[in-house]
Amino acid sequence: MPIRDLRSAPTGTEFRPDVAIVGGGPVGLTIARELANSRCRVLVIESGSADFEAAQQTLNAVENVGEPIAREGVESPGRGYNGSLAWLNDIAPFELRNRGLGGSTHTWIGKCASFDEIDFERRSWLPVSGWPMTRESLAPALDRAAQLLNLGPNLYDERLFRRLHSPPDELGFDRDLLRPFFWQFSHERDQHGEPMRFAHVAAELVAPNIDILTHATVTQIQLDASGRRVASLDLRSVDGGCATVWPETVVLCAGGIENARLLLASRSLAAGGVGNARDVVGRYLSDHPRSTLLRFDRPDIDAVARHFNFYGLVDHGRTQFYLHGLRLSPTVQRQEGLVNCAAYPVQIHSPGDPWAALKRLMRGDRTRMARDLTVVARSPGFLAKGAFRRMVQKRGMMHRSDELRFDVMVEQKLDAESRVTLSDQVDRYGVPMPRVAWKIGSTEVQSVKRLARALVCEFGRNALPQPHLVDWIAWDEDDRAAFTDMAHPSCTTRMGSDPATSVVDPDAMVHGVDGLFVAGSSVFSTPGHANPTLMILGLAMRLADHLKMRLERRSVPVVTPRAVAEEAAVASGA
Repeated sequence: MPIRDLRSAPTGTEFRPDVAIVGGGPVGLTIARELANSRCRVLVIESGSADFEAAQQTLNAVENVGEPIAREGVESPGRGYNGSLAWLNDIAPFELRNRGLGGSTHTWIGKCASFDEIDFERRSWLPVSGWPMTRESLAPALDRAAQLLNLGPNLYDERLFRRLHSPPDELGFDRDLLRPFFWQFSHERDQHGEPMRFAHVAAELVAPNIDILTHATVTQIQLDASGRRVASLDLRSVDGGCATVWPETVVLCAGGIENARLLLASRSLAAGGVGNARDVVGRYLSDHPRSTLLRFDRPDIDAVARHFNFYGLVDHGRTQFYLHGLRLSPTVQRQEGLVNCAAYPVQIHSPGDPWAALKRLMRGDRTRMARDLTVVARSPGFLAKGAFRRMVQKRGMMHRSDELRFDVMVEQKLDAESRVTLSDQVDRYGVPMPRVAWKIGSTEVQSVKRLARALVCEFGRNALPQPHLVDWIAWDEDDRAAFTDMAHPSCTTRMGSDPATSVVDPDAMVHGVDGLFVAGSSVFSTPGHANPTLMILGLAMRLADHLKMRLERRSVPVVTPRAVAEEAAVASGA
């Protein structure tokens, strides 16, 4: 698979693929992977490079005119990153996006889950809700996505208990209030503790019909004279180079902000942008508002952590670990007009944690060598018990922790005024920057409070240690609610059958523009509460299947080595 650099191509170079994929992140690479060795020529167009380059990230700048808004006396909860990724907490809202092959997986921690059944339903208390598919119909694609992500079985509720090697105790929580929820973590095939990096998928994508073009930013989608098909894509590179792509089919895989921005900024034929005849592109912007719900006193940490930790199961000879948390029940959501949300445990390990000290010593880290040796030498029993839990019971390691809290990510009620539009400011290519007006509504706030109070109630009823609610929830001070974005922008090109409230149809094709498809979280019909990667890859698998059938019907010619060589010569200027 050739990886080409637009900077080295002659100005005015033209590419003529059958499918142009805009974006070399996990979504674009997954679709390319599914189309590998098929009858169609595929060009993956990536704005960044084969490696992560800080300079390219300046193109992610936005004009933020919405949440999260700094409020006097209200401390931001941050995004929750710790350790070597703590710097990600400081990146401005909606700018935590990675340009480069592998996209967001350069900086993610691998956390995955699928949406719940209720997320797909048309909910009467949420006027813009409902997916044009069921959770059951998407299940095969989600299973394929889980396999690609090196995940275990796609189970995230109480059904998982009977599969776990040593499950947590069945607590007597009221199922009409709370339900168990689990997350699992994607990892590299040969490095279980390292999150999966899709740059490796790009490197392994060797097929005669796949090309990758880096340092190539799409600045404009050009429609044909009818306005109902894509004619070409305009490309620019940082050194002033330009090129044109003449594709049969286009798939936008540039993320929840950039997909909407590119459609809106393509105004050469359509004044409001491509696919925006009903002024829907960019609307319904959602994320996963994150906050802290409650904390436990330090002496109570171990008593709580034994129920809410990592639990393993053996799948195809490998142990897969799932993190146990709790979500607001569908019953409460329906009765009280709330949205879906889930709480997960977060432990902050103490500086003298024996396992952390042992890991540093095993890595050859000498920064705290004397202290780490002392901590390990004084903790043989603690380490032995932890090893037993991990290797025999297949549970999370024991840690000495300074803090245990429960954080939440909440679904958003769709709001047409929460949106991405175009700024008066432009980037280096003269393309208007995105203006982001993210709104967090009262439904999200009330759902989070309901979940927090249900947790306190059920912990007390089950004789577990009592947590302390954060102040704004304890005192009903909604104006002091503290949320941040989780870099999960979604729904800006939402999927649906009605063009009045959606941008793409159930096959992910832009309404009224034949052959222009959109993939990624921007097509979510509703955002759910779960981390989006598994869902977006499941939808990408589904779209790839549709594209293959569509292209076969159009009798795309077979790719030959000679055809590949001829285009390589054109691209190199030979």
